[in-house]
Amino acid sequence: MATIQSGPFTTAYDDAGSGAPVILLHCSSSTRGQWRALGETLAADFHVMAPDLLGYGDSGKWQGDAADLIRTEAATVRSLLATNNAPLHLVGHSWGAAVALSFACQYPGALKSLTLIEPVAGWLLAGSAHRDAYAELKSIADFFRTSFRAGQPEAGARHYLEYWSGPGAWDAMAEGLRGYVLATAEKTHHEFAAIFDPVNAAAPLDRIGAPALLLHGADTRAPTISILKILDAGLCNTRVAAIPGAGHMSPITHRDLVNAEIVRHITAHAG
Repeated sequence: MATIQSGPFTTAYDDAGSGAPVILLHCSSSTRGQWRALGETLAADFHVMAPDLLGYGDSGKWQGDAADLIRTEAATVRSLLATNNAPLHLVGHSWGAAVALSFACQYPGALKSLTLIEPVAGWLLAGSAHRDAYAELKSIADFFRTSFRAGQPEAGARHYLEYWSGPGAWDAMAEGLRGYVLATAEKTHHEFAAIFDPVNAAAPLDRIGAPALLLHGADTRAPTISILKILDAGLCNTRVAAIPGAGHMSPITHRDLVNAEIVRHITAHAG
């Protein structure tokens, strides 16, 4: 494990391999361990960095407000990239994909390729054209945040985990993992505010010229499909792929299929 300082925040990350940089960003309530198998595969040909996002794993606690959160996480990606100083392949899932999208909009010239797995970029859904998708995702966020502020984080965590993973998902989780989700609920609470904050509205998507893989579970929820459709229409160079039988948590539940798609995308654009 290595660490890097970005402003007042310390980020822990796995660092392996050499070559063009690849940065892997995990989802909410997770850690850099989500990407261990993918990192081991890619490290044969690339310099792979997988950070614990702020408030998770071995990284420092987030301290700030929702208006700064996504940009602060993106600044950490920038700090990691500075250790290599070369165009990077950036991969993100869910919250990590929202951070990756924010980074791509701020630093489009820094990218060699982009992989977004169901980014929860709720700000893209604002407006009448996507009213239903916005309301559905916002209801999950609001329930979690209301429960957390009321001192009932387990109610919010159960609701949000079962929305993404299906009925019974909370009770089926290992006790230690449930404890981790609750221990990191404060950070998740901030993320659910940030994804709808208009201050995080992306710059024009067509600034991002890097080839983008837009990946989703074939059986996922409607809001993230709507977000990917917006990205597919707005980005310059995209490929959309669905993972059969998977939902929102495909990098965990269908790891091998997801990893194969990511490796294929990065390898195709490594030249």
